[in-house]
Amino acid sequence: MAQNGDVVNGSPSKASNLTIEFPHISLAEDEGFTTALTELVNAGYSEAEAGIFKPGYLRTSASEIASFIKTGILVVASAPSPETTSKRIPLGCISIKKLAENRAELGLFAVAIEQRGSGIGRDLMDWAEKWCLDNCGGSGVAIAQLDLLVPTHFTHTFKVRLELWYTKRGYSLTGSRDFALDYPSLAPQLAGPTEYRVYEKTLV
Repeated sequence: MAQNGDVVNGSPSKASNLTIEFPHISLAEDEGFTTALTELVNAGYSEAEAGIFKPGYLRTSASEIASFIKTGILVVASAPSPETTSKRIPLGCISIKKLAENRAELGLFAVAIEQRGSGIGRDLMDWAEKWCLDNCGGSGVAIAQLDLLVPTHFTHTFKVRLELWYTKRGYSLTGSRDFALDYPSLAPQLAGPTEYRVYEKTLV
């Protein structure tokens, strides 16, 4: 668990009393928490995937968020509610799916828009990579994998920035996948041609 004030990759995040963890399964039944997290993700992806999908597309739903919490694949960054310390406010999230003995896939990466630049995104990625190394690095090597959906009919400035950020973190483009094969129900909602790029980072 990373707490505010811990130095991660150079400097601490600016968020007050930040906690990063797999939330307790009971939070899957907390409608306020799952709704807030759903809105956070959808707001972030509405910008990150603007123009990639047809109007009306939403990245996730409260029921999907709840299922991710129940199955233990969603990591959440949160801070105490200013109204009561018994409640926590989600500030960001990232999913971790173990694919093989030494490989895990990272996804559903989002930070509350008002928290961008606070270091939460970096802290979430650091936490996820450490989890991958601790849980997929039995031989001393683990591979973190992530996918990036990039339109090929226009330059998406957010995707350009994100690719640069991943590259600076040590991720390398290793190929592409068929989005329609992975997500057959979502492919018809694409607004134009895209490339589903795969990035990997070796963790040691």
